[in-house]
Amino acid sequence: MNEISAPNASKYAQIIEAAVAEFQEKGFAAASMDRISRQAEVSKRTLYKYFESKENLFRSIVTELSSRFAEVLEIRYEKGRDVREQLTELAWAEGRILMLPDVMAMSRMVISEILRNPTLAEQAQGKLDKTASFIDMLREAAADGQLQIDDPEQAGREFIGLIKARAFWPLLFSGTVLSHEEMADTINNSVEMMMRRYGPDTALSSTD
Repeated sequence: MNEISAPNASKYAQIIEAAVAEFQEKGFAAASMDRISRQAEVSKRTLYKYFESKENLFRSIVTELSSRFAEVLEIRYEKGRDVREQLTELAWAEGRILMLPDVMAMSRMVISEILRNPTLAEQAQGKLDKTASFIDMLREAAADGQLQIDDPEQAGREFIGLIKARAFWPLLFSGTVLSHEEMADTINNSVEMMMRRYGPDTALSSTD
């Protein structure tokens, strides 16, 4: 991503917003840098100053979307601390981002495009998949004896899947997001299901 000084940050944001709309409506192949510059109300010279090509602009949108989820990557397991609290904190790091309309708009555009373009899909996949953070926390919690998990990778996919099943996928093409109350309910239910499935008492209860 290009470094943008504070006075020009608004222009950069205008271009990103216009590009998201253009890519979503026309698709990457048919998208026009001319239309993007007009929609963003910037000159073509300004547009190409920030993004030298359409490919660079698309990659920048993917990077921008990925950076929104940076908080998820910063959550680390703390040995000995209550695991339910930590799972809830990690889920909220994801959930807060999914309540942002511009994040959903960028996600909708990127996903619709990568379905049509395997090359772009390969480039975007690594930047947008934050499942590793969930896997790492569950693996370390299991090593710490706070969870009973044989397959942390599967459990991590299950955890993030529980959140996205209500807070992401059903809303992706509707243009809506969950309210704070709805997200809180989604996160509480997801954490509860993980604790019931993998909590330290599950091994004991299974032998009753």
